[in-house]
Amino acid sequence: MVLWFKTVHDYDFNFETATLAFFNKYPNPYASHVESVDTVDRQVIDGKLHTTRLIRKRGKLPRWVKPFLGKISHSWIVEKTVLDPQTKEMTAYQRNLDHTRIIRVEEYTTFRYEEPENMTRVSYRVKFSSGFKGFGVKNRIEAWSHSRFQENIKNTRLGMAYVMQQCKEGQRKKAEQITGQL
Repeated sequence: MVLWFKTVHDYDFNFETATLAFFNKYPNPYASHVESVDTVDRQVIDGKLHTTRLIRKRGKLPRWVKPFLGKISHSWIVEKTVLDPQTKEMTAYQRNLDHTRIIRVEEYTTFRYEEPENMTRVSYRVKFSSGFKGFGVKNRIEAWSHSRFQENIKNTRLGMAYVMQQCKEGQRKKAEQITGQL
């Protein structure tokens, strides 16, 4: 069985602030599980910014999974984004690089600027699939991952809003500095 999670959230920030916050969302008070983020490739192709990052996360696993993973509590995630400044749309794809036999989590995210409202709409689609065979554990792993993601999406939204507010505040302070120098 493969499970999907879908949700949409509107941020009351313009596209530039929302995407700047996305690339600077760690660290933030709502994501203490993220240990590091490294940009491994960034280039402009046909006017679009393509970025690849590696993210290391720490997680708490349920007791019943530990016999399959042992004491492993870290995971590596690859994130690929394409930002189009002309259409004001950004797509992001994330997936775990390890433990994929136990659980594979693929996250598809789209940022779209909604012009009349001057806000950014973010759509999430997340796929949970386990390659684990036997004992009914496969469905249980997928269901647990799906449930955990539903719980964590609230912190994702709070973290993004926090970083967007920090970006907006930084822009305001910079504008005040420039104005004060005139």
